Amino acid sequence: MTTASYMGYWGKAKKDPEQAGPEYHLLAYHSLDVAAVGWQLLNPDNKLCQELADFLQLQPAQLQSLFTFALAIHDLGKFTGAFQALKTFDTTDLHQFKVRRPYDGAKARHDMLGWALWRMAIDEDLDLLQLTGLSLAEAKIDKGLVTLFQTTWGHHGKPVQQGRNVELEDHLVDANIQHATEFIKDVASLFKPQWSAHFFTPEIQQRFRQISWHLAGIGILADWVGSDTCFFQYQKSAVSLADYWLVALDHAKLAVADTGLFDTFPVEPFSTFKQQFGFEPTPLQQWAAEVPIQNCPQLFVLEDVTGAGKTEAALTLTQRIMAADLADGFYFGLPSMATSNAMFKRILRHYHQMYQGNAPSIVLAHGARDMEQSFRDLFQTSAFSDADYLPDEPTATAVCHQWFADSRKKALLAPVGVGTLDQALLAVLPRRHQALRMIGLHRKVLIFDEVHAADEYMLVLLQDLLQLHARQGGSVILLTATLAERQRKELITRWLDVFGLTAPTESNNSFPLATQVGNQSVLQSALSSREDVCRQLQVVFLHSVAACLARVEAAVSLGQSIVWIRNSVADALTAYQLVSTQFPGQCLLFHSRFTLLDRQTTESSVLTILGKTSTVKERAGKIIITTQVFQESLDADADVMISDICPIDDLIQRAGRLHRHTRDTHGCYQSGIQDQRQKPVLYLHCPEFSESPDTNWLSAQFRNTELVYRSPGRLWLGLRVLMQHGAIRMPEDARLLIESVYGEKATHDIPEALQTAEQLHFGEIQRKTNKAMQQTIDWYQGYCADSHVCWGEDDSEISTRYSDMESVEVIVLKREESGQIILWAYDQQNALALSKLKLPKHQADKLQNFSESHSVKAEQLKAQFKQARFTRFWLAEDDQMFCYSTETGFSKK
Repeated sequence: MTTASYMGYWGKAKKDPEQAGPEYHLLAYHSLDVAAVGWQLLNPDNKLCQELADFLQLQPAQLQSLFTFALAIHDLGKFTGAFQALKTFDTTDLHQFKVRRPYDGAKARHDMLGWALWRMAIDEDLDLLQLTGLSLAEAKIDKGLVTLFQTTWGHHGKPVQQGRNVELEDHLVDANIQHATEFIKDVASLFKPQWSAHFFTPEIQQRFRQISWHLAGIGILADWVGSDTCFFQYQKSAVSLADYWLVALDHAKLAVADTGLFDTFPVEPFSTFKQQFGFEPTPLQQWAAEVPIQNCPQLFVLEDVTGAGKTEAALTLTQRIMAADLADGFYFGLPSMATSNAMFKRILRHYHQMYQGNAPSIVLAHGARDMEQSFRDLFQTSAFSDADYLPDEPTATAVCHQWFADSRKKALLAPVGVGTLDQALLAVLPRRHQALRMIGLHRKVLIFDEVHAADEYMLVLLQDLLQLHARQGGSVILLTATLAERQRKELITRWLDVFGLTAPTESNNSFPLATQVGNQSVLQSALSSREDVCRQLQVVFLHSVAACLARVEAAVSLGQSIVWIRNSVADALTAYQLVSTQFPGQCLLFHSRFTLLDRQTTESSVLTILGKTSTVKERAGKIIITTQVFQESLDADADVMISDICPIDDLIQRAGRLHRHTRDTHGCYQSGIQDQRQKPVLYLHCPEFSESPDTNWLSAQFRNTELVYRSPGRLWLGLRVLMQHGAIRMPEDARLLIESVYGEKATHDIPEALQTAEQLHFGEIQRKTNKAMQQTIDWYQGYCADSHVCWGEDDSEISTRYSDMESVEVIVLKREESGQIILWAYDQQNALALSKLKLPKHQADKLQNFSESHSVKAEQLKAQFKQARFTRFWLAEDDQMFCYSTETGFSKK
């Protein structure tokens, strides 16, 4: 193969502090670097390549060659004169072109220009029939090739807009088209992609569009790894493509091995539950250890009371699925970041036993504390960083640094990850790097806890994710204490839809219940609960704040620990001010408006006071004033609990933290005993019940509660059933309580005065559902711009949760004694992430504008923390309206 004239074109530049001038890497060689990485990532011995090829009815080596060819021209747009003119070099070896329009990274990025060059090459003299060696119609070949190339042209994280227009043509000259055409031909000659007429048939093209999302994710990774100067040194002199390809393959093999992406970790066959965990199983756990694992994608829905051991049951199923070679890892998703730490610790204590020999590292999905990193810190040790093309168009290495600096994202590619459900749901939303998230979930068991906490908006996204994962051949485990029959049926129906099956009309409505859905059948097993979690909670109704305070005082006088759960941060702050004044040093406030650092510290304090191993001394007379964050996955145990009125499913979750652990008369934890404390009582802070309530029945005393929970009618239904029974009996009353509020007939029982609000609430539910459906991707279009009307940036607000109250992330600052302004968590690793505070936008907009009052310092911080360039900084102590403290978090002065 000859050395063509295009070999001298600039590909990228680096800044070397020890050299006077910049070095350059020839574009053709960078293209082969990336192609070589793709060649290794789609090694025919990898399960991913085998599964994708089998789906396309191709040989793995065929798929490898086709995709490598596409990767080799992923940067075709850099052949344009406008892009080449971004850098000037004092050498005659590199051509410079004068074009009508300068390079514009916003309107005509090089990925979009690659599409335009391809079309122009076709119009010139690029013979598609000769390129493929087939006798099919050119139109059919062209369409198939474009589908393939879209997976690599979108290597910057989202599909490129197709088209050829005058503006794009103004960025290049005729010589660029000629050289791009020569390069395509030479690459085709080098790789000799194994085309077949079968690949271009309508059936296989539809299948290819389905797996194009996976290839797009591999393309992003290949571009990142292929840009690592630790493995791919800059090449200044020209050699033939064939000679350089052999060098690139060697470097790529080392680079891919260094990522650890395809490291294998043999799984330990599951023996017995007692041997794996060291204690006797609950009925649910025994079922998880014995149910036959089908050789297909499976959905498990595990419904049992709080404390029944759903986490261990899920880990049991996960180990058995991995041992059957149906998965290579797992991701445990929780409803909020506040609950991730506790679950991380629980899984960390056990997951090593799931593997033979060395186990993969586990990644916690937020930048919270020191931890092992299973996906190594790619490129952090690179000798040099490529210079950004433009201020708003960073290079692949810069984007990679930023992406993996956020460990919430890194956890998706780690073999074992713990984080929020939101990080997984983002794989089904049109955001930059969505395909990378999708690749991270491939061949993983997805475990999602507290599924009942998802609202209608989130459930639509969850159902879309379930179908996506089923199509990938993956398995999902859903954990919940309370799930309406309607919701369970919807989840089963969406899963079976993937396989063209209809959900059974009859449904088992027992509780506890374990459901297994394969690709052909639905198995539902009624279970019993462990004896020590079967209990009756008396419900006592308190109708004033004064009555709640009296109950707090009584509990403290008896040396009991007490939790008061309020429905809003404002109400929690009010209660804390009242209680802490009366009991200084004994009260702790725990809500969502703390920086991540302080929230973790407070959470640790809560678990010290109320955790399983807490002592009598640590518990006695302690008061926790909190919000909904307390009910989500925290393994905490209160002696006494007061809860504001809330939806019945939330109330059951809250009650699960009352006498959660079995303790003796002294309050010390002991397993295998009946709890020896006084019988538990749940105190419900609520309005007086009335068969004929007024329209302001709830809002008169609980205004903030009605702002949070928009259906006073559903709260009235919950209060009615509790008044009728006077207690919560678990597990026998679980279905009765849920269906009395959420059943198909329940709506008709809502009093007339509350029906208007209920109709408004129903309309809001419909808006949530419609908005969620509008956000989801049209998978059957394949990886292309037409798959969604609006692809957003990775840091843009396409939320996984519906809210009519927009939230904003704020970075909290403070002033040292010396006067220097620093991050709130300046002395911590991941200081920026730990200094973040999420606030409602209407409050964030009223904060003192730090960028105006301290413009120089603001620019310094943005330069130091590039990932915070679009985030607000806030110096709390200078604000006239709001304040912040480690004790109370964010509040109004």
